Amino acid sequence: MRLFIAIPVPADLHRYCRQLQSRFDGLKNVNDFHLTLQFLGDDIENPDQIIDALSQIKFGPFEIEMGDALPFGPKNEPRGVWIECKENSALNQLAGQVRQTLAPLGYESDKPFRAHITLGRYKLPPKINPKKVSGTPHYFRVDHFELIQSHLEEGGPRYKVLQKFLVNQG
Repeated sequence: MRLFIAIPVPADLHRYCRQLQSRFDGLKNVNDFHLTLQFLGDDIENPDQIIDALSQIKFGPFEIEMGDALPFGPKNEPRGVWIECKENSALNQLAGQVRQTLAPLGYESDKPFRAHITLGRYKLPPKINPKKVSGTPHYFRVDHFELIQSHLEEGGPRYKVLQKFLVNQG
């Protein structure tokens, strides 16, 4: 099972994300927008231990500010485009709690947390390097995060929410 932990982008902001996608030629667009807190791996057989651990995380509601859309990966051969999200202490704290909670179970992240929402990936490097597109500030409230199963398919990944973790201030 391919699993990751993410904060979903509310449906009312999907149109805005699609508008930004349209500004980048050759992008294989994603249809489900989220901010990944941690990718867990491709071969997870039983998520129950993960669910139990994540259920212990306590956090309060907070807001995320979406910023500019820009390419990621090597400068001359970008792999895709994402929307940068302004990091804030509540978001960083939640991401840190997720990572600390799962590390004893063997799910250590090899990459530092960087708040972003992927708009799409390039199958082939674009002929002309894409430029940053300035986004207008958009905000959304976070009151939960999710454990998501990802199925990689020809048309792109398909997602299934396995568990939702609601605000829990203790």
